[in-house]
Amino acid sequence: MPNGKRRATPAMKIGYARVSKDDQDTALQVDALEAEGCDRIFQDEGISAVGRQRPAFAEAMRLLKPGDTFVIWKLDRAFRSTVEAILKLEELLRSGIALKIITINIDTGTPEGRHFYRELSSWAEFERDMISQRTKEGMAAAKRRGRHIGRPPKLTADQIQTAREMLNDPAQSYGSVARLFGVHRSTLRRAVHREKGPVVRP
Repeated sequence: MPNGKRRATPAMKIGYARVSKDDQDTALQVDALEAEGCDRIFQDEGISAVGRQRPAFAEAMRLLKPGDTFVIWKLDRAFRSTVEAILKLEELLRSGIALKIITINIDTGTPEGRHFYRELSSWAEFERDMISQRTKEGMAAAKRRGRHIGRPPKLTADQIQTAREMLNDPAQSYGSVARLFGVHRSTLRRAVHREKGPVVRP
């Protein structure tokens, strides 16, 4: 190259589609992704959102680079839960990668899209607060009935299960997942190990 400069790789739009049953197909999603001008489209068919192995999703994540946009039809096509969506959004934004959700016309490459991301984070925080409040109310009611209650667990069974599923993704760490749930990394590690044994990291 002249002057020894390397030509910058053009930014790409990477699309992802998923259906959870074998009798469904991704045609509707693929048509929408193609209309968005995606350069590459990855598809997982017959795979649940909570499935531990989503090879096409993993390949799309590996291909993304700073400046690219990850395009999906709906939020639940790519993420197992709101918690996972927020974690992945944080990771993508830190890497300079935008997320576009077609059905609600959200693009985190725009100020409006980043505002949506902040709103989503706020709702997740609200959900965690509500869980905490319900736990405290349940303890108070039990005490009024004369039941002895020890210190409540910092994570509910559903939260632990969600954390285990997220930790099966090698891109996630105990530290990042623990921060989302508002607990120390060691607390999360003990909780998931106590529930069903240690998470086997790929």
